[in-house]
Amino acid sequence: MRILDRYLLREFAGYLALGLVGILAIFVVVDVFEKIDVFLDHHAAFSLIGRYYLYRLPEWLVQVMPIALLMATFLALGQLNKFGELTAMRTSGRSLFGILAPVLAVSVACTLFSLCLSESVVPETNRQRDVIYDQEIQGMRRHQVTERADVTYLGEGGRIFYMRLYLVGEQRMHEVSLQEFNGGALVRRIDAAEASWDGTRWVFSSGFLRRFSGNREQVKAFDRMAVNGIVEQPADFAKESRNPGEMNFLELWSYVQKLRASGARVANYLVDLQVKLAFPLVNLIVVLIGAPVATRMRMQSAALGFGLSIVISFCYYALLRTGQALGHAGALNPYLAGWLGDLVFGLVGAVMMARAQRR
Repeated sequence: MRILDRYLLREFAGYLALGLVGILAIFVVVDVFEKIDVFLDHHAAFSLIGRYYLYRLPEWLVQVMPIALLMATFLALGQLNKFGELTAMRTSGRSLFGILAPVLAVSVACTLFSLCLSESVVPETNRQRDVIYDQEIQGMRRHQVTERADVTYLGEGGRIFYMRLYLVGEQRMHEVSLQEFNGGALVRRIDAAEASWDGTRWVFSSGFLRRFSGNREQVKAFDRMAVNGIVEQPADFAKESRNPGEMNFLELWSYVQKLRASGARVANYLVDLQVKLAFPLVNLIVVLIGAPVATRMRMQSAALGFGLSIVISFCYYALLRTGQALGHAGALNPYLAGWLGDLVFGLVGAVMMARAQRR
């Protein structure tokens, strides 16, 4: 690595670390003031509060990393421009892309790190955070679930289960309806007074079996009928349903495939699926926007760099959520809606970098 690359990388990494620590500290302080009554009322130990915020950090880190990267870009390149170092580098024959190579490499690494963190770490740390806050700090007891009422469960292979009551310990469903779809069309339906697990399969009792083929329907009553091929086991129905927003990419993708197999509308979830991929990429896009701006102005203070970072980041977040809302409403294609913020800001960044390269 060239000396100039190491110099720029050291300056940029220093501002990036400072930005991450500073912004995260602001998040912690604001959150502490919001929850200080809860901490004091329940006499929460400092170690417990520390663990709570330790589990909060991964989610916050994903959220603030683009802001910190943009601020580091403004400050590092602004300082180089202020003292004429950037001009000297370009005079030596190096292109702007060549000068920014270390910064772009860091932004790509941050993009991959943010994606991995949000997919593999954040969902679990958020669950642990909630356990600490609800049970360990506030003393809420986690009740053992013995039954679940009005359960709707999306199974494999286009199956949808509806049951009025599920008894967890007895592994038994009451007033259950099982619908099976093929290509979005209903092909079989089982309505039964109850269904119980015999150790290997589900056995339905006192009901009707309906088969559908085109406009024809065949109905057969039964007293007891064992159904093979159902992969869902008692533990699956005992678990509380998870919000798709709490799933990682692979879990949400699997959920979308189940919905599609059952013929349900999947557009909303496709939008959220695309956002999970699109958001980490903003770590690279903000650098493409910030670098040309920083090369044309001299940063006089950290406050200016911080202010510009907040404004640009806010505009991106606003456009991202606008696209998401339009996608949920069906006004935009799910893929376009999920990537709208990245497409607009990425295009702006590419044009700005191309113009700055020609100067």
